[in-house]
Amino acid sequence: MPTLIRSALRPCLLAILCTVGTSQALAQQTTVGVGVGFAPKYEGADSYGGRFYPLLSHRNGHFFLAPKAGMPALGLQTNLTDNWTIGTYASLARARKSGDADRLHGKDDIDRHGNLGVFTAYRLGNAKIEGSYYQALKSGYGATAVLDLSYRLWNDQDSSFSMGAELKWSNEKAMRTYFGVKSHEAAASNGQLQRYRPDAGLRSYALYGQYTHKLSESWSLQGLVGVNTLGEEAKDSPLVEKKSSVFGGVGLGYSF
Repeated sequence: MPTLIRSALRPCLLAILCTVGTSQALAQQTTVGVGVGFAPKYEGADSYGGRFYPLLSHRNGHFFLAPKAGMPALGLQTNLTDNWTIGTYASLARARKSGDADRLHGKDDIDRHGNLGVFTAYRLGNAKIEGSYYQALKSGYGATAVLDLSYRLWNDQDSSFSMGAELKWSNEKAMRTYFGVKSHEAAASNGQLQRYRPDAGLRSYALYGQYTHKLSESWSLQGLVGVNTLGEEAKDSPLVEKKSSVFGGVGLGYSF
């Protein structure tokens, strides 16, 4: 692991591990299932792709396996109070290939890579706020912070519906990895792309709705739909075909 990552995250890891040793264990819960989702082929694309994905979450004591910042993740978490949770996690980010879309012709590929992150979440009644920061475990890929705010509008015996907003900020390295164009990439694009060096800044912001319907004691149907808009530094990239896009998915899960 790079020295920078160890130095940045070591205090958070130590605090979490110390708290794990003294706080009450969390209850065990597991959900497995399958879903299908749709989203732009890459951030800023005007064409969409659909794919199947597993629904998988597991919690056993302080260990969890669940999505974090939109990525599959595993980690440790603990409750500081009944409403406040902190944790650390490792996640996996998807690759992006130059052949994924015509606009990416000439761009270097983005490899599939791991991330190491920390998070905190606080719930007050029907409202929840969660902040996450993760560093790519790939040299030059940078770091990103995510703030998610959600509010549960209703929750009855069989169903619940929540609305939420997400803000995503990336440092200079992350912005240039996903939205920048280097001189050799511009030359390889046959005149399609211009050199572009974005600075750190707001990467995107999103509004979404999430619905869950309980089919039985164990089975549930889950749905998500939202709109994502790129920030100024991102949307000005020559890679971007459309600054706003729709995303969503539906899945069937079994909990035990």
